[in-house]
Amino acid sequence: MYKFNSLFWKKKIYENLNFTLKKGKVVGLLGKNGVGKSTTINILMGNLAPTSGKCLIYGEDSSNLSAKTKAKIGLLYEGHITYDYLKIKDLYQIYAKQYKKTFKKERFFELFSKLGVDMSQKISSLSCGQRSQVVLGLIFASSPELLILDDYSLGLDTGYRRLFIDYLKEYLKSGEKSVLMTTHIVNDLDTLLDEIIIMQKNKPPLSMDYKEFRDKFKGYALEKSTNLTSIKGITSSLEFDNRLEIYGFIDSPPSNSKELNLSFEDAFLGYTGRY
Repeated sequence: MYKFNSLFWKKKIYENLNFTLKKGKVVGLLGKNGVGKSTTINILMGNLAPTSGKCLIYGEDSSNLSAKTKAKIGLLYEGHITYDYLKIKDLYQIYAKQYKKTFKKERFFELFSKLGVDMSQKISSLSCGQRSQVVLGLIFASSPELLILDDYSLGLDTGYRRLFIDYLKEYLKSGEKSVLMTTHIVNDLDTLLDEIIIMQKNKPPLSMDYKEFRDKFKGYALEKSTNLTSIKGITSSLEFDNRLEIYGFIDSPPSNSKELNLSFEDAFLGYTGRY
């Protein structure tokens, strides 16, 4: 289990963030830019320390993880930060050594073969998308127990994003793997998530079962003249030329309302607000 709360760094980023990631579950850490998603990842990996509270990974403080625990974790930083001065084959050897007990080279080369590049090329010579494919291929080949993905979709085209999701589903089949992931393309995660944490500036994080969120969070179209003050549970609203739209955990919508068919992205933006 992985737990932490009350996190700060230089300025208050957020407080009272408290969640547990259980074995076999996929948790989406979501929010707009600047709300603290990458800060959370950095605390998880021991690069930053919370001002108060604790962050535990497999029972160990994240600021002092043992080599044994680190070997259970596969990490993708935002921007796919890696050793750009190395050749692909050198990075491959680093991962193969670090995860020697679980490394599946055939899984890496199955993905790598789709790139059309050579193992002798330097990481720095690759495009952002190619670099991300190399790193993701190495992470999947490592078969970590815990996968932490910070904006995995950065630089990936539509086809490779779908391929990644397919591989991730296969990776999760055993029920023994856990995933914490952030992304700005939230619709990709619609069939993957077990739980969500939505972070916002100056508001407590929303931590919720994904299915419960999708079942209870609604959107409605209303006549423009509707008085919204009497409607409880609204998190955001939009005004158009001929109608209003409201979003939220709304138990009793007005009788003249029409329920909207929301994608996950629609619901996410309805909760956080579009702008």
